[in-house]
Amino acid sequence: MANLSLNKAPPPLNPHHPVLYIECCRAHTDYRRRASELHASLEEALRALQPDLQLQLRINENNMPRLGAFEVAIAPTPTDDHRMRKVLWTGLQRVPVSAKVPHVDDIIAPACMALKLRHSQAGSSNIDLVRTSDGDIKKILQRRSLQ
Repeated sequence: MANLSLNKAPPPLNPHHPVLYIECCRAHTDYRRRASELHASLEEALRALQPDLQLQLRINENNMPRLGAFEVAIAPTPTDDHRMRKVLWTGLQRVPVSAKVPHVDDIIAPACMALKLRHSQAGSSNIDLVRTSDGDIKKILQRRSLQ
């Protein structure tokens, strides 16, 4: 008799909570673990802004991830419409493989914007919402300060 737990459907999504959608290549065996870790880190960071937030997770929802993919999207509520999801990260063209998976600092600010969470809601929290060690981010921040 086949093990049915391998084909078990994920639990239903709560329609009142946001969802983190992650597509990750099955050829890289640690991507699923790293996706779960990223979800846990992002949920913890977002709870500093909104303590009652419950970030749900869906990994490889369509069951056919693209080769080399590690793509992260978020939606304020569950949706099958990909246009309603805000892409936070795509690792499709990134090399080496170690650069395909984001650090939570890379996606926290766009996640806050997608969920309409104001950074000022963090109160006295010391969350660094943008990792400024990235040269591209530094350029963007410099342009914004000149405006």
